[in-house]
Amino acid sequence: MTEGNAYLPWPGADDRIVVEEMLRDPISGQWYECREFVKRCVQKQATNIPKDSWDDIVQDAMMRVNKSLPTFHFVCSFRTWLFGIARSSVIDAYRKFTRAGQHEAPPGDPHDNAEREGDALTVSRPGTVEDECITRDELSKALTALQEYVSTHANPVRNGRILDIVLLQGRSLEEAAKAVGCSAPIAGYVVHSAQRYVRERLGYRR
Repeated sequence: MTEGNAYLPWPGADDRIVVEEMLRDPISGQWYECREFVKRCVQKQATNIPKDSWDDIVQDAMMRVNKSLPTFHFVCSFRTWLFGIARSSVIDAYRKFTRAGQHEAPPGDPHDNAEREGDALTVSRPGTVEDECITRDELSKALTALQEYVSTHANPVRNGRILDIVLLQGRSLEEAAKAVGCSAPIAGYVVHSAQRYVRERLGYRR
């Protein structure tokens, strides 16, 4: 590899090209690359969940990706967005197993455990550690900006729930509106306003 042609991990230099191809072609090879990336995210975060459940978690995450991709507005990088969806699927699976008593839950909050597990990265694959650290850093900055938005605007509890349901859980505006007791247009305004805020905070100009 030459210095002038440094390797760029999937999806490469332009998220928009990849996302548009995935939306246009449901059998595009980009979907395979997407699933492989999500699988790696799950494997690194789900170490306290039985391995025979990992494929189900990946499937759940990919269903969320397929459902929510048309509403991806490049507020953060595509990898950061996928990492957040995978993380949400892992947390939901962790909670399900904890409630069912199917494994011994380690102490602490599931969110904290998921974050710690995301740090337990294997060093056997070149580039993996650096790539994932960058992804976690981007995700952390985006989540911090969302928290700032919530805390500095009216109705923080309601807005926080809307953003969690739509942006992190990958559900629809209608589902979020029903959950918090407001109209879908209001939920949409909250999401779009928060997205603009995050773009400005992170310096995105797309």
